[in-house]
Amino acid sequence: MEKINELIRDLDKNADDEVFWLGQASDEQIHLLESELGSLLPDSLKYFFRLVGGGGVIEEEISGIISDDASEECHGGMLFDTLYCRKEFGLPDYLAVIYFKEDEVCWCVNLLPDGYGEIVSYNLFKEEVDKTLYDSFELFFEEYVELRTE
Repeated sequence: MEKINELIRDLDKNADDEVFWLGQASDEQIHLLESELGSLLPDSLKYFFRLVGGGGVIEEEISGIISDDASEECHGGMLFDTLYCRKEFGLPDYLAVIYFKEDEVCWCVNLLPDGYGEIVSYNLFKEEVDKTLYDSFELFFEEYVELRTE
């Protein structure tokens, strides 16, 4: 988990654009989020939420827990983004949104036992999973930071 700490520090110091974090999330709010999603989240993602809640580079934020409130009803909140995509784009119950951009890009964490924790691309127009992008949240976050720093 130390890798996630290092990546957050690297993004804070070296990001090409402004960085904004959503605020540390408590275990209580993480459990509430898991309860609402109906599944446990991967440990690396929960660790990330405890440290910064979500966020990142402005206009390219990672969905998370806003101001330690998992039920916050606005884009950028994992629960809100996930429920929105389920309603509007047929997102399956076994996926939770981690990156959502302008009703065009939707990346999710797979919560099924087979492929648990993988980050997948969900095609909003075809309403289906396109492909697996990363084997874990940590690998996703590593490339996220790499692409946004010099």
